[in-house]
Amino acid sequence: MTKLIKKSEAQGQWYPVSINRLDALLFKSIYSGRGYRHTYALRRNIAYNLQYIEYLDRSVLDLKLSSVLITQTWKTFVIVGCGIIESLLHYLLIANGSYAKTEWEFIAVAPGNSKKLDGEVRKIDSHIYRKLKSPKLKQMTFDAMIQKSESRRVLGANQDLYDKLKRLRPLRNKVHLQAIGNDTDTDWNSFNWTDACYMAQVIHDVFTSNIFHPSADERAYFDYLQRYVET
Repeated sequence: MTKLIKKSEAQGQWYPVSINRLDALLFKSIYSGRGYRHTYALRRNIAYNLQYIEYLDRSVLDLKLSSVLITQTWKTFVIVGCGIIESLLHYLLIANGSYAKTEWEFIAVAPGNSKKLDGEVRKIDSHIYRKLKSPKLKQMTFDAMIQKSESRRVLGANQDLYDKLKRLRPLRNKVHLQAIGNDTDTDWNSFNWTDACYMAQVIHDVFTSNIFHPSADERAYFDYLQRYVET
């Protein structure tokens, strides 16, 4: 396997799986006519980030990194991986008609007067909505998409995959450095090899599944993730 090399080195070059090959795989499930706009852009974004995941894996293998940088690499691996899965769930739930919808559009807030209730000063505001002529998509959180996909088995019947996603989901919020619960709630304490293994296994299982019906050659795109399978 070709390793990462310096720009100054003349021979050899490392390449991840090409964007066009990843796009061809993704096209088997992500295409127009299923209620989702901009499918081309979605496929390309997923492909770019799958390529970045492969690069992060290669970096850890080839570079002598400090323990802090390795931990930060696992953090990026998990956050990028969750972003890939979130975008795929967003598409699949819309495509199969399971994405949340609403008949109401928010217009304004009518401020209320403050009053004392149960020994506290409180204020009740009124939210004003208007009914739409037809329902529109309602924003879903990553957590809500995981729960919906689990109930509908959108990613298949393997319960372990959904359990791993539910463990990884809170880590996605660590993209916000100020999201701190206590003095020990640091990146160093939040991310580890096990999290990387869970993320790698989810990505491998999803993109080699019947969602995309990969050929043997296409399944091999994700062989590098096999080293994350815990024994």
